[in-house]
Amino acid sequence: MGDDRRYLKGMNGVNARFVRWIFGVGMVAFLALTVWPGVYAINWVEPLVLGLPFNLFAIGFLIVVALGLMAALYVSENRSGDD
Repeated sequence: MGDDRRYLKGMNGVNARFVRWIFGVGMVAFLALTVWPGVYAINWVEPLVLGLPFNLFAIGFLIVVALGLMAALYVSENRSGDD
C-alpha cells in the first residue's frame, strides 16, 4: 500500500465531491456527443486529424477523456481508504 501513495500526491487538494461532479459532467457530455442528435456536432469528415476523419478522431478522443475521468474518480474514491 505504501507504493500507491506516490500516485495519490497529485490529488491531495482535490475534493472527492468536485471529482464526482466533473465526472458526471464529462459523462453527460460524452453521452450527448455520441448519440443522435448530438453526434451531428462532430459529424465532419474533414479536416483529417492524425490521418483519421474528424468524427472518428473525436469519438476516440472522447473515449480517452472518459478513461481519464474514470481513473481520476477511481483514485479520488480510493484515496480516503488509504489514510
